[in-house]
Amino acid sequence: MKSIAPITLATAVALAMGPGISLAQERGLVLEEIIVTATKREQSLQDVSVAVTALSDADIRGAHINSSEDLTFMVPSLNLQKGSNPRQSSFNIRGIGTQSFSTAVEPSVSTMLDGVVMGRSGQAFMQLLDIQRVEVLRGPQGTLFGKNATGGVIHIITENPSEEHSGELMGAVLNDDEYRAGFTVSGPLNDQLAYRLSASGSSVDGFTKNHYDGKYYNGSEDWNVRAKLRWTPSDTLELKWASDYSDQDCDCTAAPLRSLEPYGGNEDTVQAILDRIAPTTPGKENTEVTINREPGTQSSQWGHALEVNWDIGDFTLTSITARRAFENDAVDGDLDGQPIDIMGFDQFGATEQDQFTQELRITSPAAGNFTYVAGLFYFDQEVNRRFERRFEFVPGMPGEGVSTFQVDTRNWAVFGEATWAFNDAWRLIVGARYTEDELDYVFERTRDGLTIGLPEPVAPAKNGTDEDDLSGKVALQWDFNDEGMAYLSYTQGYKGPAYDITFGTIPEDVHRIEPEISDSWELGLKTTLLDGQVMLNAALFHTEYEDFQSQAYFDPDGDPGCPYDNPGCDPDNDPGGFLLINAGEVSSEGLELDFVAQVTENLRLFGGLALIDASIDDYPAGPCSDPQKYRGECPDGLQDLSGGDLPFSPDWKASLTAAYTWFRADSFDVVFRGSVRAQDDIQFNLHQDENTIADSYAIYDASVTLIDQDDRWNVTLFAKNLTDEFYPSNIFSLPAVFIPNAYFHRYSKSAERGYGLEMRYRW
Repeated sequence: MKSIAPITLATAVALAMGPGISLAQERGLVLEEIIVTATKREQSLQDVSVAVTALSDADIRGAHINSSEDLTFMVPSLNLQKGSNPRQSSFNIRGIGTQSFSTAVEPSVSTMLDGVVMGRSGQAFMQLLDIQRVEVLRGPQGTLFGKNATGGVIHIITENPSEEHSGELMGAVLNDDEYRAGFTVSGPLNDQLAYRLSASGSSVDGFTKNHYDGKYYNGSEDWNVRAKLRWTPSDTLELKWASDYSDQDCDCTAAPLRSLEPYGGNEDTVQAILDRIAPTTPGKENTEVTINREPGTQSSQWGHALEVNWDIGDFTLTSITARRAFENDAVDGDLDGQPIDIMGFDQFGATEQDQFTQELRITSPAAGNFTYVAGLFYFDQEVNRRFERRFEFVPGMPGEGVSTFQVDTRNWAVFGEATWAFNDAWRLIVGARYTEDELDYVFERTRDGLTIGLPEPVAPAKNGTDEDDLSGKVALQWDFNDEGMAYLSYTQGYKGPAYDITFGTIPEDVHRIEPEISDSWELGLKTTLLDGQVMLNAALFHTEYEDFQSQAYFDPDGDPGCPYDNPGCDPDNDPGGFLLINAGEVSSEGLELDFVAQVTENLRLFGGLALIDASIDDYPAGPCSDPQKYRGECPDGLQDLSGGDLPFSPDWKASLTAAYTWFRADSFDVVFRGSVRAQDDIQFNLHQDENTIADSYAIYDASVTLIDQDDRWNVTLFAKNLTDEFYPSNIFSLPAVFIPNAYFHRYSKSAERGYGLEMRYRW
């Protein structure tokens, strides 16, 4: 067995200051260099003047992360805005995320798969199949990436075909009837052509009990497949073709009742509801429902991409041509949280998205005092949505309204970034992007049967807009020694114009939503300490957003009790409901830390910390929650939200992982791994309702892995959420006509203790 003496303080000082070959090098404690493509060329993470977190395949597997949703467990600045289905979910970075589910709004956080931009937020949620690494770039991006992103970029990079024959089989069994399996095969077909084929699937049994029918909801079935070909007809030309398909079918999201309190003399109404849903009991840790309608969502997406890299002398010309599509068919399920049908109300919708992207990029040689990347980008997207709403005021006389809308988005841009090393220690980075956006929509609405409560029919109506923008970046980088650098950057962000296109749209009242503009300052530090044994990176930032695009739920006529989404109202007299608006000014500022430490040959530590204040600076006419209006806290249906917190952004969030390897003399080694992630309390809604705040929590995970010393097989026994700490992923309310002064929560299986066994075999 290999052994390591403890590192004392004196030894640490010697490592930091001693000349020649260090003790860390002698003992093999130097950290491996982390290579990223955040600047569109392969560079060390420590050399790029961008705040980026890089998660390797080993990091992701070690944490037993299988879905992109769970990346939030490892990146403190990254949070999930969990909706009722993938179409209404999105990522949030530094407190900034997409605050609208309108079809004609682009994401604030851009997700990319192997260099291809995903046009809709819902496309970001996928199984992490055969991943090489994930890069999370924090803050506004645009001078080097396909589409602008005001919040940040999540870039998922998959493995390429290998030059030698290889493969892997994986299987896992978890508690409560959860199963996972996958395989990968890769290798050469001839001297110039190589392939890679990967597939995976999972089955998660439901974990939310429904007392009405005895079933368990919120389970899912997933399967995914990806194929890649790599052709190198010459030393200077490489072509990579990738195709993927994924499918998810789930009976989600059944949301348990969190609280139901009497107010204003409605004690009898509340008691009747409690009797109706018994034995379900509202509570902060409630995981049961009593509902008579089954929820369901089916999502699928596919894509094809051709990447060409052609070395022209010392320059590289890159072309990425891609087509992607996304479909989502969702039944909202039970909309009143009870085993009855209030006015027979029901709604469901389907979305189809199709996109084409083309990026052409030239990269200069990495050597020299002046380097650059420049490119052209084109994006063409069509989104078709059908939404249907039904209810029955009079028994036997149902009414039905159907809205269909198509939104076409075209975007082209020229972008680039150049670096001038004007001496050995200082670099000036300058970038710019010119963008042109075109946005068009066609909207139609019909209604049939009893029309009470349904908005007026709309003959096909069209409208459109366009916008251009010039945004930029400037950064100064100081390499103060061979092991560290600091940078100061200013970056402008841009999010294109939008329209508010939803079921209740009245075309003559639809107005253009102005582009969202951001200005971001960032001071960063990247250091390698103790002769390569410790990596510590920090970023201090301040970002201001003007014309922030947000969803508001209020009645413009001042009657908070009669939005469109309340079927008991007359929309002809009181048009209102969900509205997309430019909410005003918001800001995000804070400090982020990432570190990795090879403490001994056996012990490795890594983690991160985010201290973020994401706040609403100016929003004098903001929305109210339904319970706020019911309790009379918003007599005009509006409130001043200035000074409030942006939703889905805790003030602090941290993660820490320790991995200890026991090197053995026989056939296998043992890795003990423990981790903790914790966060402050979190507000889930823009309206600042105190009842939609979740308490702070800490989650502990642990695992033991047996690894064959020839790296052929490994077996892992793991446990997640050891202390069985319950936490919600969202808290929300419903209109009072369905259930007054009530709050519901959504949660994932990770909010309960879990355990499992995973096996992998490689060849």
